[in-house]
Amino acid sequence: MSSRPTRLEAVDLDTAVHPLLPGQLAHHRALSGTAEQGVAVWMSYQVTGPLDVAAFVGAVRSTVARHAALRIGVTTLDGEPVQWVRPMPDDRRLVATTQVTANDTEQFTRYVRSVLAADIRRPFDLAVEYPFVLRLLRFTPTLHAVLGVFSNYAVDATARMIVVRDLWGAYFGGGTDADPVDADYLAAVTGQAAAADSARAQAVSAYWRQRGPWLPPRCQFLPGLGGPSATVAHTELLTLVEDEWKDVRERWQAAGFSTVQWLLTLFAAAAFQLTPQDRLVVSMKLNGRRHADQGVVGMFDVVVPVVLDRPDRPADLLVQVRRELLSATSRRTVTRQALDDMWATAVRRLGRPVHDTLSMTYLEDTADRDDADGDAIAIERGAYTPTLVRTADGLRIAANERPNGLGVRLTVDGETMSQATFTRFVAAFRALLAGDDPASAAPATESGPGLTPLRAPDGAVVLVVDLAEVTSVLDSHPAVASARVSVEVAEDGGSRLAAEVTTADAGVTADDLASHVRSHVAGRPFLAVPVRIAVVSDTAAVERSEELFMDGVG
Repeated sequence: MSSRPTRLEAVDLDTAVHPLLPGQLAHHRALSGTAEQGVAVWMSYQVTGPLDVAAFVGAVRSTVARHAALRIGVTTLDGEPVQWVRPMPDDRRLVATTQVTANDTEQFTRYVRSVLAADIRRPFDLAVEYPFVLRLLRFTPTLHAVLGVFSNYAVDATARMIVVRDLWGAYFGGGTDADPVDADYLAAVTGQAAAADSARAQAVSAYWRQRGPWLPPRCQFLPGLGGPSATVAHTELLTLVEDEWKDVRERWQAAGFSTVQWLLTLFAAAAFQLTPQDRLVVSMKLNGRRHADQGVVGMFDVVVPVVLDRPDRPADLLVQVRRELLSATSRRTVTRQALDDMWATAVRRLGRPVHDTLSMTYLEDTADRDDADGDAIAIERGAYTPTLVRTADGLRIAANERPNGLGVRLTVDGETMSQATFTRFVAAFRALLAGDDPASAAPATESGPGLTPLRAPDGAVVLVVDLAEVTSVLDSHPAVASARVSVEVAEDGGSRLAAEVTTADAGVTADDLASHVRSHVAGRPFLAVPVRIAVVSDTAAVERSEELFMDGVG
């Protein structure tokens, strides 16, 4: 089987190009370190019964024509990423059809899964490719596999549901309209670009920037509860179905809360049990579609921080989550630059680079289907889900709600949380999911090292630091004769990390020492760069004291 259909011509000078959507820009930024453009959204279906292949290809043609995002190209012109809409592909490019020879259905299933896994791993180059690959694999006239993989430049989780709904809707309903429709997508692109320059957008950016000074740059889990270990991802899958799901859903709905509010509360409550910090930031992926963009396929997902403080009473956390999530959602049209500015102030205050430790995604999966066309064909979703080696950076929760159940995947990398700590986190989350109240709202303290808190002006612990570790790193600089590290009160009443250092070299500056500490921060969650470093040379009785600021967001 060929890796991909024929490559296309790159954009020419006469083609109309357009700016990227905010979600596309975020994806582009995430991929800026590689020349390859990745994929993350996929689907698989087993179709049992006499599938009408010509009608299926017609349904694909109608769906691709209806949604211009499935025909975009992406490239860089004059240093800026841009997109354009390609014409309709021919039928051979729409769907790759293959007759598979296998000994039995089990062998066919293994082969299909391997094909899907290979497509998921293989990056797109949207300068010369369409942003999707669809395959129809036939084992027998009554057993087919439908596979689809989509570039994240073109399709987010909501868009995947729309594509699936329209694809099977066109097949069962006989819709074969193949006239390209570009207006809806281009109107969304233009509208979101205009919104980014509005007075409302400026107010949103100002709101986020002022939140920055006392945000924790990462979530810290005590090593006595497991601590950093090898970079191995740990994953736990939790499901609630049928009556169990109905009982749980009725409980929180009766209190007036949504599924996403409830799950975010459980996630934060479990994290608060394992951290000494009083403030957490959860990066929340939200649907950035405006009202006019509903039903438009594209990459509209945006990520905004949800800031949560340890409640005085565990029961108060749900109310706080609802308030903060609504606030973040109403201000989700924020630029990446404004969020960078926000985090830069936290970095300058607390001396640690930003690590996106906690994040959540939630999808209400309403458009997918798992049904039959009378007695003719039956469709089973997810029948060919491949076994993938999952990577993680931080602690992640991904929730998928369907009418008949809830699926939750918890994933963490070994540097954020060891297997022992993750096991404890999962146990706490399970208990909360089952309706148990948290035993306490107090911070975790057991078996931790000698940690010193850095507090916001309101007294909240936003970071804990191992002063002995900071001192040891400063002492390891070849020019340092002695170092003393302490926490002092800053002008606004919050805490800051300070160091008094004596050197044997008059040429060593506070910036040099800050850079030395910064180079040791990776993999050491309780090490921070002193914000103020006073340097005294043994050879020159001149004290140099200066405020130090981390450069950018790490």
